[in-house]
Amino acid sequence: MDWRLTVRRLLISVFLIVHLSATILWVIPPCPLRERTNTLVSYYILPLGFWQYWTMFSPDPAQNTLTLEAEVVDAKGLRTVFPFPKLADYTAFQAIPRFRHPKYAANLSVGSFEKQREFAARHVVRQLHPPTDAYPLEVELVYQVRPTPPPGNPVDLMTPLQRSPFATYHFASEKEVRP
Repeated sequence: MDWRLTVRRLLISVFLIVHLSATILWVIPPCPLRERTNTLVSYYILPLGFWQYWTMFSPDPAQNTLTLEAEVVDAKGLRTVFPFPKLADYTAFQAIPRFRHPKYAANLSVGSFEKQREFAARHVVRQLHPPTDAYPLEVELVYQVRPTPPPGNPVDLMTPLQRSPFATYHFASEKEVRP
C-alpha cells in the first residue's frame, strides 16, 4: 500500500476525532470537563462559526428574535442608526453563504466576546465614513428584541420592538477605528 494513502487516512482520522471531540465538548451541558477545555476548544469553534449552545436543544429554547443595530452619536450630537444585515434582507440564493450571520448577532453579547463586540463597533464606524470633525463618536450596540408568540399564533408586526443595549464604545479619533 502506498505510504501517502496511509498518511492521508491518518490525517483525516485525526481531523475527525479532533472535530467531533471539540463539538461534543462545546455542546455538552456545563460541567467540570467543559469548563476545563472551553478556552482551548473556543480557539477552534468560534472563528469557524461552528458554535452551538445547549439552549438551542433545551426544553425551554430562546423565546425572542433578535436583530442587531448600532447607534452612533457624533461630536455634534447627530444620531445615526446602523442596522446589521439580516438574512431576510437577501433572496434565498443570496442568503446561503450568509447563514451564520444570525449566530454572530445573537452571540455578540456573550461575555467572552469582547473583541468581537469592539470589532463590530469599529466596523460600523468604517461603514458610515464619518468626517474627521464628527469625532469623538459613541457607538452603542443594541438588540431589537421581538418576543416569539405562543405556538399557533401569528407574529404581530405592530408590536413595538424592545430595545436592549449591551455594549458602548468611545472612539476619540479616526486613528482608533482604522488600522
